[in-house]
Amino acid sequence: MTKVVLSMALAVFTLLPANAQIVKNDLLKGYKEGDVLEKTVYNDKRAPINVDTWCGGFTSKPVEGSVSPTIGKALTYEGYSEAGPSITLGFPQGVKGSRVSVYSLVESGKVYSKGTYYIACLVNFSKVGTNLADFLAASASYVGGGNRGQVYVRREGNDKIKFAVGLLKERAEAPMAYDCNKTHLLVLKVDYTKNEVSLFVDPELGQSEPKADIVVTGEEGALKAGLKSVALRNRNGFKGNIGNFRFAKDWAGAIGK
Repeated sequence: MTKVVLSMALAVFTLLPANAQIVKNDLLKGYKEGDVLEKTVYNDKRAPINVDTWCGGFTSKPVEGSVSPTIGKALTYEGYSEAGPSITLGFPQGVKGSRVSVYSLVESGKVYSKGTYYIACLVNFSKVGTNLADFLAASASYVGGGNRGQVYVRREGNDKIKFAVGLLKERAEAPMAYDCNKTHLLVLKVDYTKNEVSLFVDPELGQSEPKADIVVTGEEGALKAGLKSVALRNRNGFKGNIGNFRFAKDWAGAIGK
């Protein structure tokens, strides 16, 4: 009996390190299709934090007519463990500009300012513009702004899209084009040790981290500030869905292995 208990304890202990690297997942827990995403709006950049909550990001010039995104259909990707509803992208007819929604993680950035961090999600775009436009970021402010890793998308031809990643002023585009109206897995990596951000598009979902599709190294001190939120930028010209987020400290945690 003692041997059985000991074996079970050892098995649980072996699983703990991988599980401990998942910081946040199920960011749309409790939402159903048609629900409004943002629970409130940060009307002041010093407003108290709403931890682990989707809120409208602070801006001094709100876009007239813009509203919170709503919850849409579920997205799935073979081998990726995060499932559930997504966020519908796009603005009402006639509204121009963009709106940021943030999932506030922590008030003090010191918690997420050393080592590496990963933000994984699923996206499915049916319409984007011809110029690179950011839609996802790791933010150094819990009310939005001060991005320390941005993911961009643009249209390529009639039915393809291309992704890019940026760190402050530095930005680079991944070489391959991908299908519209298809669900893609994106993983944004923010590496404080190397002062760089990377983007993986539809990576192989093995235990080992593959080579990134694109890497951008920042200027000295670019990653000095810690991460405080996951930021989503919705805008006119977009149609599609994004969801199934995971925020982790290692590759296995990001993809759910």
